[in-house]
Amino acid sequence: MTLSGTSADAYRRMTRGVVLSTLYMAWHEGLTDPARNRTMGRTVLEMTLTQRAAMPPREDLTRAVDWLEGAGYVEVEWGMDDRRTYDTLTLTQKGIDLYENRRAAQVEPGVALPPRR
Repeated sequence: MTLSGTSADAYRRMTRGVVLSTLYMAWHEGLTDPARNRTMGRTVLEMTLTQRAAMPPREDLTRAVDWLEGAGYVEVEWGMDDRRTYDTLTLTQKGIDLYENRRAAQVEPGVALPPRR
């Protein structure tokens, strides 16, 4: 089944939100790379998403990472294969500010963050 229109847009926003929130929570709980604050490797991110039952298809994840980088919410070290794989993600201050903003949906409609307590 292929999503189109509004459903596809919602899926892309949710995928971006899950990636950003996973990176934020890992950083906030001290689980990111201690040598490089706010940085998480691809394998750790994908394992975490899989454990949360939130792992999208790899090409959707890569598109979400690329979009988040373009918006300035993460910095990415891309592999040698021209943006098809990434090695690490680093949460930027802009990404932290978005996650912590209770009005994130109004500030950035391109990211649907999961509900927070």
